[in-house]
Amino acid sequence: MQKYNKSCLGGKISPSLLNLKYLSYLDLSQNNFEGINIPNFLGSLESLNYLNLSYSLFTGVIPPHLGNLSKLQYLVLNSNSFPFLEDSLVRRLEVKSLQWLVGLPSLKYLDMSFVNIGEVKPNWLYAANMLPSLLELDLSGCRLVTLPQSISSINFTSLTFLDISDNFFNSSIPLWLSNLTGLSTLNIGSNYLRGAFPYVFANLVSLRELDLSYNYIESQLLVGLGHLTNLSSLDLFGDIITGKIPFSFGKLCNLQKFVLVHSGISGEITEFVDGLSQCSNSKLESLLLNSNRLLGGKLPYSLGALKMLKTLALDYNSFWGSIPDSIGNLSSLQKLSLNGNMFNGTISTSVGKLSMLTVLNLGYNYWKGVLTEAHFQNLTRLSSLYLSVDSATWSLVLDVKHDWVPPFNLSIAEFDSMLIGPNFPAWVQTQTELLFLQLRNAGISDTIPQGFWNSFSRIKYISLSKNKIRGQEKEM
Repeated sequence: MQKYNKSCLGGKISPSLLNLKYLSYLDLSQNNFEGINIPNFLGSLESLNYLNLSYSLFTGVIPPHLGNLSKLQYLVLNSNSFPFLEDSLVRRLEVKSLQWLVGLPSLKYLDMSFVNIGEVKPNWLYAANMLPSLLELDLSGCRLVTLPQSISSINFTSLTFLDISDNFFNSSIPLWLSNLTGLSTLNIGSNYLRGAFPYVFANLVSLRELDLSYNYIESQLLVGLGHLTNLSSLDLFGDIITGKIPFSFGKLCNLQKFVLVHSGISGEITEFVDGLSQCSNSKLESLLLNSNRLLGGKLPYSLGALKMLKTLALDYNSFWGSIPDSIGNLSSLQKLSLNGNMFNGTISTSVGKLSMLTVLNLGYNYWKGVLTEAHFQNLTRLSSLYLSVDSATWSLVLDVKHDWVPPFNLSIAEFDSMLIGPNFPAWVQTQTELLFLQLRNAGISDTIPQGFWNSFSRIKYISLSKNKIRGQEKEM
């Protein structure tokens, strides 16, 4: 914070600004005004069409005088939400009324995120409805508790961006949302909204980004979402969902990011992945399906057709079987994480073709078979490797030549309950960038090689437990 202060403007804002009677653009964002109020006289800068006061540690009540800025098109007042500030140091801006918004008929962009709006009157929806030119509205984290279920007529149908996430609505999703047919981004996450409401989204065919995280989603809604074929991002993180991933999701050929983590979703992913594999040009880059214990089955061979995939995270589910050979076709894959499943087959050598891979996490499964140099041959970018077996016997074996030099230089190497010994693996000493090393229960019955402790200048953690290692351990 001290370094930040040195690079910021601060102090008071001089009324001499009023001498700039032709000023149309004023950006005071990302400064430190040390908790002063927003000056009332800013409402007299009648030529302004752009005003940005965000991230500048203003506090107190937003002056209604801003309603005099009839030419204003962009107003950014999001409150003090710095990632490096503790909550106790954050003092929110607040409003007593939103009636002053009536004076801003030209407003296109309004960001009041994390401003304390609460129970102001008129309610936020009524206020937004007075802005017929509005294109983008961000009221995330505003402590809103009222989500009106109806409104006589919608005047801001030109809206393309709406974010009302992180509030306290705890109600049904209102039907008036279906009138905002121009929306390309909708974020209503973290509100504990509920209901089936499948038709609410039926008209929102322009949607590209939809965040419904941390709500109560019924299966009827999921089916409806499968018809939003322009979606590029769908976030259902933390939703309480019943049912399976609908077959219609396989038609979302424009989907780039799909997040379905910590939900009650069940069944398999075969139909979904098979559907996406039929797209002439699947765009999926991130598939995050972690922590759904009722989700499982075998990994479909069609997974290898998702050529744009960069992140595949299926941790803590109930997948079983082997890694299909088609995985080697995912030439863009950077992270493969299958930790904590029930995989009980072999690891395909095609994993070794994933030249862009930086993270490979295959920990805590029931793998069988032998890993050779072929499994790692092209993994030149790999920085984190996790291999472990949930088994009393060494069902997974690492069999490489004694003088093998891996193509990678790891930061994290975690091996647990797989057979690496009996000789101490010489290749470990080539991993000079290691921060974390675990060779636990690896069947090593050998002395620690000379110079081992001097091989890692950055190491913070070493575990060689449950082996039969002999020899004097030199002080690190």
